[in-house]
Amino acid sequence: MPPPKAKSSASAATRKKHARKAAAAHGGAEEFQEPKEKKPKGKDKKNKKEPRKKVYILPVKPAPIQPDPLDTLGLVQKLPPELLVVLRLLSKKDATTKRRALEELQTSWISKARKGGEDEDLVYTLHDIIPVWLHHIPTLFLHPSRRIRLLGVGLHASLLLISDLRKELFFQVREVVTSDQAEAILGAWCLAVHDVDRQVSSYARESWNKYVTTAEASEDRLLLDETLFPRLWEFVQKTVLDPAGVYLYLNPPQPTLPTPAASRKGSGRGTPVRKDEEAISRPKADEDEENEVDRKARLRVGAFGATEWVLSGCSTSFVDYVFVFKINLFHACTDAKFTEPNKAKEKGKATEESASIDDFLAPFANPALWSSLYHGKSPPFVGTESFGYAQPVVRRSAWSLLQMLVQRCKEHIKPLIPALSPAVLRSAWIEPDTLVRGAMWQPLLIFLKEFPNAWIIEANLERDEDEGSGSGESDDDGGAKAPPSKPSTTAPAASSHAYTEFLQFLATGCSGSPVQGYPTVLVILSTIPPSIIASSSSHPLEDLFASFWAAVDARVLNSLDRVAASAAFLSSVLECLVFFVRRLLTVSPEQAISLVNGQGEAQTLSDANAAIKGLVQGQISRTWEESSSGRLKVRGRDAAASIARTLMSLYKLRPDIFEQAWIVLADAVQKTVKAEADTSPGLVSDVLNGLFKYLEPKSAPGDAARDLIVQVVRTALDQCTTLLEAEEVRREHVASLAAILDAFGEHVFGDAEIAMRVDNLIRQQTHRVLVTVPSLLLLYLKHREDEAIGSAVWHLVLGAVAEHPDEIESTLAVLLGATENKSLPEYLKAQGELDEAAGALLTEILSNATDAERTGLVCRLLGSPAFITGACRENLLRSLTDTFILYFDNVIHDEKASLHVFSAPLELIRGLGGQVEDAASLGPALSSLLPYIFLVAFLLPQFASVEQSQQDIVKTLWDNAVSTISEETKRGTVTVVKHILRGLLVDCTARPTPQQILRTLSVSSHVSSDIDVLLDVFPPPEEMSMLLDALPSIPLDSSLAVVDPLVPPPTLYRPNDAISHVVDASGLSKYARVIHGLLLYLVEDRHSARENVWALRHLFALALYAEEYKNLPSAHSPVFSRTVPRSVLQGILDKVQQVATYLLSSTAEELWHSKVTNALLAQSASDGLDGVGQLVADLVNRARRQDNVRTSRILHAILQHALGNATKADADQWMLVARKIEKLAPHTSLAIVFSVTRYAPEPPRLDRFRNELAAGTLGIPASKANSEGLWILRNLAAAAPDPESDVIFLPQLRAVNLVKACQQWITSDEDLDEEVQSEMTLVFAHLAPILQNVPGAHWDLVFDVVENNLEDASLNDSSTYVTLSRTLRLFILIEDLVSTNKALRAVWDERRAANLALIRDLVSTRLEIDETSTPLSVCRELALQIVQDLPASLISRETLSKMCHLVMDGSTTVQRMAYRLLHGAAKKYTEDLVIEAAVDVEGTMKIELPIELLDILQRNLNLENPDETGSEWFGYLLAWMVTLDLFTDASLKVKSGYIDQIRDLDLVGAHLLPTLFILLDLYGGIAKTFKLDIWDVDEFYLDYYATDSPISLRLLAAHVYYRTLLLLPSLIRTWLAECRDRQLSTAVASYTSKHFSPAIIRTELARVKDPNAATELSGENVTIKVASVVNEVTAGFTVDEQQLELTVKLPADWPLHTIEVKDSKHVGVTDDRWRAWELGVQQILTFRSGSIVDGLSFFLKNVTSHFEGVAECAICYSVVNATDGSLPRKPCKTCKNRFHAACLYKARERCWFNTSHSSSCPLCRSEIMTGK
Repeated sequence: MPPPKAKSSASAATRKKHARKAAAAHGGAEEFQEPKEKKPKGKDKKNKKEPRKKVYILPVKPAPIQPDPLDTLGLVQKLPPELLVVLRLLSKKDATTKRRALEELQTSWISKARKGGEDEDLVYTLHDIIPVWLHHIPTLFLHPSRRIRLLGVGLHASLLLISDLRKELFFQVREVVTSDQAEAILGAWCLAVHDVDRQVSSYARESWNKYVTTAEASEDRLLLDETLFPRLWEFVQKTVLDPAGVYLYLNPPQPTLPTPAASRKGSGRGTPVRKDEEAISRPKADEDEENEVDRKARLRVGAFGATEWVLSGCSTSFVDYVFVFKINLFHACTDAKFTEPNKAKEKGKATEESASIDDFLAPFANPALWSSLYHGKSPPFVGTESFGYAQPVVRRSAWSLLQMLVQRCKEHIKPLIPALSPAVLRSAWIEPDTLVRGAMWQPLLIFLKEFPNAWIIEANLERDEDEGSGSGESDDDGGAKAPPSKPSTTAPAASSHAYTEFLQFLATGCSGSPVQGYPTVLVILSTIPPSIIASSSSHPLEDLFASFWAAVDARVLNSLDRVAASAAFLSSVLECLVFFVRRLLTVSPEQAISLVNGQGEAQTLSDANAAIKGLVQGQISRTWEESSSGRLKVRGRDAAASIARTLMSLYKLRPDIFEQAWIVLADAVQKTVKAEADTSPGLVSDVLNGLFKYLEPKSAPGDAARDLIVQVVRTALDQCTTLLEAEEVRREHVASLAAILDAFGEHVFGDAEIAMRVDNLIRQQTHRVLVTVPSLLLLYLKHREDEAIGSAVWHLVLGAVAEHPDEIESTLAVLLGATENKSLPEYLKAQGELDEAAGALLTEILSNATDAERTGLVCRLLGSPAFITGACRENLLRSLTDTFILYFDNVIHDEKASLHVFSAPLELIRGLGGQVEDAASLGPALSSLLPYIFLVAFLLPQFASVEQSQQDIVKTLWDNAVSTISEETKRGTVTVVKHILRGLLVDCTARPTPQQILRTLSVSSHVSSDIDVLLDVFPPPEEMSMLLDALPSIPLDSSLAVVDPLVPPPTLYRPNDAISHVVDASGLSKYARVIHGLLLYLVEDRHSARENVWALRHLFALALYAEEYKNLPSAHSPVFSRTVPRSVLQGILDKVQQVATYLLSSTAEELWHSKVTNALLAQSASDGLDGVGQLVADLVNRARRQDNVRTSRILHAILQHALGNATKADADQWMLVARKIEKLAPHTSLAIVFSVTRYAPEPPRLDRFRNELAAGTLGIPASKANSEGLWILRNLAAAAPDPESDVIFLPQLRAVNLVKACQQWITSDEDLDEEVQSEMTLVFAHLAPILQNVPGAHWDLVFDVVENNLEDASLNDSSTYVTLSRTLRLFILIEDLVSTNKALRAVWDERRAANLALIRDLVSTRLEIDETSTPLSVCRELALQIVQDLPASLISRETLSKMCHLVMDGSTTVQRMAYRLLHGAAKKYTEDLVIEAAVDVEGTMKIELPIELLDILQRNLNLENPDETGSEWFGYLLAWMVTLDLFTDASLKVKSGYIDQIRDLDLVGAHLLPTLFILLDLYGGIAKTFKLDIWDVDEFYLDYYATDSPISLRLLAAHVYYRTLLLLPSLIRTWLAECRDRQLSTAVASYTSKHFSPAIIRTELARVKDPNAATELSGENVTIKVASVVNEVTAGFTVDEQQLELTVKLPADWPLHTIEVKDSKHVGVTDDRWRAWELGVQQILTFRSGSIVDGLSFFLKNVTSHFEGVAECAICYSVVNATDGSLPRKPCKTCKNRFHAACLYKARERCWFNTSHSSSCPLCRSEIMTGK
């Protein structure tokens, strides 16, 4: 520190004190100076002016830096370099370096050595480093960094686990290292065992306990013998007293080169100041985990722990323990600064002579050591700074050490008492830390109990100090005076500061720890000598108890645990009262008087007795006052117990004292009862009860308690009467009085007079008592044992409740609560007083759904017979049941009905049965309620959003009810449930679906086990058949014949009138609803399906209706509404197929077909058939009675499965059946023939049947062609084999004759129906392959039929779909035949073009009604299949607009084919526009997209569920694909026209991008986007598009987005710049740059390299360079050996950011012109969505034209316009300069006419049009 500028005004003592602190701060040891020899005043005045001798305090000299064993032992040459580096790092200061070195040493060396194996030799290497490790142990174990200490002790433990290393380490400690090193090693290790960090301590303790011993020596354990143990003990004591010095000794500062000081001239009298902070200070980085104060505390805590360890090892004979090791103690460890010089010399002499116990315990006599107990900075008992200042952990350790010292060395620590007494007593009462106080109580109480004279010693020491404080000069009194070794105990006790602090301790509520502190007060007071108390003041005991009550006055007991604190306080006060009364009665009169009045004037014994009684009365009175007022928050029973113990103790001490105490207490209790206010209502009753309980009966205290109780009861009764008669009742006071009456009810009604007074009071004030103090009424009913009087009062009470309905909630709740708590007698019954009120309350609850409190009130009311009669209860339950059923019916049928209406009834039902545990309590209502409870519990949640709490309630009700009801009730419940479910199943107005109804039965085993679903829930089979027969049996539309050949022409059946049917919420009619439920059930229960094969007929019927409606969604289905989703229809078809496959597997059995056919041919009975056979027989028999199309199609569905395993014989039998029923059931016969032809082996009868039919056509005249001829043609078509099979349909000659017969019908004068021609077309398709090599007129007939059918067909007329589809198939067949038949092709070519034109026109037809159907899609598919390779002559510019609507067809196949056709049409459309734009000199041409295509692009799709409307989304994306195809090979002008129109309509931003972002999941953020990592977005193959895979649609969306980015980048950038959704814009930018930008950049660069682009960029002087690595393209133009270059650089996230255009060289071109060219290229690439080829082509054309001398436009400085690629053709008639039309007036905004607001020439300013 710098020297002071002037002399300080501080005293000498103050300056020395500051010097000591400075030395201590610099690491020096604190030394106490010898006090000056006292001299008489005035004797040294002659030497007053002599200069005072300056004393230089020498700090502890740090130890020299120990040499590293690596250098001294020559280990540098022996150890591996890697290990050497690690060991060198251990010496570094940096904590991180040390830590890494320890970790490296542990993991790379010691751990490997422990594992053995290949690293076994490492043990020998580690053997050499033991000296190095021992050298570093002290610094590592005591390092400030916890991590380093932990690593150090862990590594040490690991070394000790290796036997060889352990032996070497112990050998080094015992034999090799110096004594100082051994001291540091063992001391640091022992301190680490008691480190403040638990983990460090745990690791160190484990190794210490395992390998260190004080018993026997061994190789594996280190013995602390007479040599090592004193060194350890010395190190521990040094650390306790001077931790900073020890730390500095172990960590000496690095030596620094001395800095020569400049010579200073002067007197030389100045003493050089040593700047210790420069020599001792350490870098902060080394000690960054703790400061100096914390380091001292940590080391002291470890030293205290080590000291405890030493003391805990003491044997029974402490003397033996000391002399075992011949301890030569403390001549070196006793520090001069803590002891007086003379005393130090005496101890040194004693130590040299012999070791003694006093010497061993001498360090504990040092007062500085016990300053660790003191929390303040300057302890009053020693003149140095407290070791425990601001360190609670040090104080806890010191208290722990004190406990160990007193317990283990009790017989030998009397010499230590003078030092311990002031330290303990002056530290304990002012300790502020809660944890320290927790550790303090036990050692404190043990010490005071063992050494009670510590109080006197402390007081006498203070007196001695006070006496000697005045002598001597203050300037010379620099040292602290140590206490005398043997304080005087004979002198009268002086005033004790410790006792004063103790009183303050009491006044503060035991320093804030009342629960722990107050139980110790009595013990502490018992150790205080009377003289100490007497000397404290003139009224010692009064002051003592005043200190007690001061805690209450200051409200320091108002803690979180206030009740416990108050109880501890009260118990302590009363115990101390008894203690001092006993002491006053047992000590001598003089001492008693001194305790009462202090050591003042003498008093008589009578005065002392009066003082005792006054003390008792005062404390008892104060106790009751504070308890009754509530300031002392104590429970009544606790107060009673404490007061009773106190009274009994006083009675045993002296009865007259008890009497005085009792008088005070009784008066106080009576006053409390009579008082108007009572802040502690239950105190009186609790205290009286406690007194009655704890005071001994048949004794004076017990009798007094009984008398007091009687008096209190009478007083309380009088008070109640008075208060109830007042206008305003004080409820709180009456409640407290009622509590007294409740506690002593036997005394109230034991006296007849009192009982009568109470009866009259209750009768007269019934309503008032009920409203104001219901507890009083309840107490009366509880204790009044007279049944007649009690019943009469009860009826009065119920009447009072009924008369005041506005108060019913409050009054009734109290009474009900008492009944439920069994506080009222059981004989109380109602007589109808509340019946009417209960009914009104129930009605209000059920109608208005009031709050839960009122609902619970009614529930409790209905469950208690004391309030309502049985008849009333039954009526209320009936009303409740009816209301519940009504609510259920409403919810079942009305979707808008609220479910909250069930809350009140459910709460009532739950409460009535006590959670329905006693179901009998509901009576007859249970049987009516249980079915509906079941349905609400298990059916309602199936279709309605029921709150979970409501579900739990009703399910609990059901479970509990089922477990308690009888079997009869259960059967009745199940019967009702079955009836309700059956009604719901057939009820279309019901909200539950069949699936939900069936699921209801499966969730509860109690019901499902007793129900046969088919018999009990579903209608019987007869009813189902009636429902089916009532439905139309004809198909929805005749166009279904396109997909089902069994559908006849409309002339063969009579169409039914459209019938209206009711459907449920799912769109199912009654029949569909029932059969759908049946289907769902049979799918789950296959056993039932096998047992009920008859259901298969209904399943197939439902499947037929579902398939028809699926194929014709716009038709009017008799069983489905338009709201039925396609997924439901498809689910029905799949499930029917699943069930049918399972049930029809029995048809594979041998002889099954023969049994069935024999039964059908009436050759055997049908009784022996299985279920399927019986079903087939029933179907055929039904057809015989009434043939219809539905039956034939159902039979075909069965035979489709069955005939797969049939033999030829079986098929022949089926043909026989078909021929037999041909007349009666032609539709069924046709179905059998068709099934046999398709699925069975070719039987002989089938070929004969075909020939008979063909031959029969010749005999049918044209007049019967529409009837018989139609059936023959249908049968021929049904019997026609598969064209791919080897079966020959007809012989060639018979085929020719068949065609001739058809020709005769056509050429006749009879009108031939279209159905005949349609069937004829179908037959011709089977005859064409047979007749392909037969020339003749029959081909003309076939071609005429084809052409005629095409002319008559129309896609707007569904009746032509069948003929059209058959014609198109015939057309495709003919195309296939003519490809290999030249003669036929010659004839066909004459007709082909006309037919193709007709087909093209059909395809391009736009439907009048936008509807889709499967027949229409089939026709379109066939037509598109034909026009795929349409000749160029038939494709025109209008083809695109006419056919673009096909992409929105409902069939994916149609959409795919339409796109292929539109792809070519788009190319044709663009080609025409390019040609027109090229010849449009005037610029009047308007380039637009087809309007029809724009209509599709502007559609608003269903954005909610793209998977549900996949075809619509697919078509929309295909429309954009067509739109983008229009840009292929388009000129810049055409592209610009397209882009302008798309921009103006905002098609990209408003329509396309939202669609794409939904499909790619970009709205959910980048984390949820569709992953494209494995996909190439630049290609998409439509042939692999799958409608059933959502990924296909998303991949197509990604491809469309790629093409949009490629062709319309400017529009994407515009949308991104205007997007206000930051999350969306960020996701789009990140997604695009990651998955699309690389592909687009590759495509752009590939375009430049493409040979087709080379024609635009080629030229004599043109060079193109492509740098793919840096995404750059450079265009060069050579002029006279000079190179002009323009470079275009693509950004990494192109096209989100614009292309950079930079000029490398521009020679021979002005800056303005070059800049105009650059801007033109930039405009094409940025704003016109042009490609790099377009931009560079523009640049090269301008350069070429410039050097060829072509004049450029004076407005844009370019020859080629950047907007439309035009040349300057608009001349000025005055100056003859030419301009681009777009630069003058064509552009919308930035053109000359708009910007200049005139039509003048930019150059000559004349009118450009007129020249004027």
